[in-house]
Amino acid sequence: MDSHDVDVAIIGGGHNGLVAAAYLAKAGKSVVVLEQHEVLGGAAISAHAFDGVDAKLSRYSYLVSLLPKRIIDDLGLDVQTAPRRYGSFTPAPDGKAGLLIDEMDAEATARSFESIGAGSDFEAWNTFYSKTETIAQRLFPTVLEPLKTESEVRQLLGPELWNDFFERPIGETIADSFESDLVRGAVMTDALIGTFASNHDEELDANKCFLYHVVGNETGEWNIPVGGLGAVTTSMAARARELGADLKAGCEVLSIG
Repeated sequence: MDSHDVDVAIIGGGHNGLVAAAYLAKAGKSVVVLEQHEVLGGAAISAHAFDGVDAKLSRYSYLVSLLPKRIIDDLGLDVQTAPRRYGSFTPAPDGKAGLLIDEMDAEATARSFESIGAGSDFEAWNTFYSKTETIAQRLFPTVLEPLKTESEVRQLLGPELWNDFFERPIGETIADSFESDLVRGAVMTDALIGTFASNHDEELDANKCFLYHVVGNETGEWNIPVGGLGAVTTSMAARARELGADLKAGCEVLSIG
């Protein structure tokens, strides 16, 4: 690459780099993005995953929740998402039934709780997730603001939510909220993805994982990107270029002088 002066050089053309490039270019800065791979998008790409199958899949990241609508609107991105009808299915150990969470049919979900012998946990489920939705509504709007202090977040949420989801190990809160181990396990999933941490760990790693899975876009919903994640980052790259950013794929950075 020929050397030239720019205001900002961004190393890495993943979704964060592309968004940063678009905002900087929109603000009138000269920007270059340097990405070592031949395709921009980082972990948010669509790719032919199987030989002989002419279909692209979201290879790594595959759902959208933590992309604020404000960024989509600010940059004029062409990003469309669709809701998932079924939140999860958790089979019972005996193989005869399972817990199916139908996001569009509360009665069907209630019957599913009954089918695994956990009818009383259906109301507990609704109560529990109304609490996480309250956290999402209060906390997610702050993600594009200067980082709040611990005391500010505690004041924002109130003592009960702060204690149950931020101070106590999430495993304790879940165990106290539900009677069925199957239901507890289904709820715990969001706290364990990629952490390999105990849900009763005083370090609260599981709490951190759980919280970022339930706060997205003020609802906690994880939606399907229409066209796959590649469509999202393709739109980001196109918009960054329209605003004047120089995006260079296949350009490895060897050192920073």
